[in-house]
Amino acid sequence: MECSEIERKLPITLNVNGVVIEATLSILVSFAEVRDTRGGAQNSVESNKEDGFFKMVKRLTRRKEKKNNYQLNSFDSDESLVFDSDGMNGDDSTTTSESSSGELSLGPELESSQNLETRLVPAQNYMVRVLSWKKRRLSFRTSAKKTELLGFDFDQHPETCSVVDSQKGEYWWEVKELVSRNGGARLKAQVFFASFDQRSERAAGESACTALVAVIAHRLHSNHASMPTRPEFDNLITQGSSEWRKLCSNTAYTNAFPDKHFDLETVLKADVRPVTVSHEKSFTGFFSPDKFECLNGAMSFDEIWNEIKSSETNNCQPRVYIISWNDHFFVLKVEPKAYYIIDTLGERLFEGCKQAYMLKFDDSSLMYGKKKKKDDEMAICSGKECCREYIKRFLAAIAVEELEEEEKKGKVSAFTLHQRLQIDFHYSSFSSATSSSHLFF
Repeated sequence: MECSEIERKLPITLNVNGVVIEATLSILVSFAEVRDTRGGAQNSVESNKEDGFFKMVKRLTRRKEKKNNYQLNSFDSDESLVFDSDGMNGDDSTTTSESSSGELSLGPELESSQNLETRLVPAQNYMVRVLSWKKRRLSFRTSAKKTELLGFDFDQHPETCSVVDSQKGEYWWEVKELVSRNGGARLKAQVFFASFDQRSERAAGESACTALVAVIAHRLHSNHASMPTRPEFDNLITQGSSEWRKLCSNTAYTNAFPDKHFDLETVLKADVRPVTVSHEKSFTGFFSPDKFECLNGAMSFDEIWNEIKSSETNNCQPRVYIISWNDHFFVLKVEPKAYYIIDTLGERLFEGCKQAYMLKFDDSSLMYGKKKKKDDEMAICSGKECCREYIKRFLAAIAVEELEEEEKKGKVSAFTLHQRLQIDFHYSSFSSATSSSHLFF
């Protein structure tokens, strides 16, 4: 009798009480071969069962190897959410075929190959159930789908967590529906995702947002006619993060900024890129200053936005603002037909997002909000005006609401109001000492 063993290791994702854990499932199959005097052989178990099991394991392994960039992003429904804009229902979006998904279950007595089959994911179960202790069975699932669905009760829309597929092309804009973190607004706009964001291992730019906006602003000034492609967007993130790490190696900078979150003036003086800021064309204001006594008379965000809009008639050239708010920097590009927000921190878009993104606001953009006394929606705005309302309702709304409550209790300080409500629009341009080595075309 001869014995042989075959081992396969499969990457799996476990979901234990809402905690996602990456693990490896090791499957060891032992074969015993018995030869008779005639030289014939028979397996100690039925060959068709072993063969069927082994083929299933190999097929799942090959799928996992081909889809090595598979990602599973999940996030809680009380944060910002993102939907596919086509309004697909749960049945359409969760059902998968054998070509895209397979599930293997191993019972306590090692089920036979007849029970090893490809299964459809129930439409009503939006969360991928990787581990179920109640049924005392271990399940693993590989998938080639681009999105995974989670349930959310905002006008019966299913929620989709987008995962970038780099094979879709360099100019892949998606029409998405986003829901604000407080659930009060819904935006339909075009979104462009990078492959990763500044916090990824590939970028290694945890607090690099200031250097990143300088690099991105320089790219936009270098080529007004186009927005970055996906490979270029990825490259900008890695370059900006690299510049930030160079600054971190300088003790003069780290002594001034122990948290390594450098201000814009420091980054520009370090000549990360030949970009300068015009203070005459820049603005500083606050969200809802009329709601707080110590901010009365200060310039409001809406007043800043009106200034930006009014200058469109006198200037048809694209303008690039570096925006600073709530200890983070991002970029606003203003064009006659569209506004763009470019942010290298995915979490700003929705909870759990790990990809930098660009939002495009043009004639196709729409925003809706809930009526105060009804569950019905009403149109808030459309077109480029959605960019203003996005910043107010998606980024600043919760901070304003929380500080209003603190103000009523008399517990909020002027420092806190400035820290959380102040927003700066830095008007950027090429500096006179433009270096050809930094140009992007």
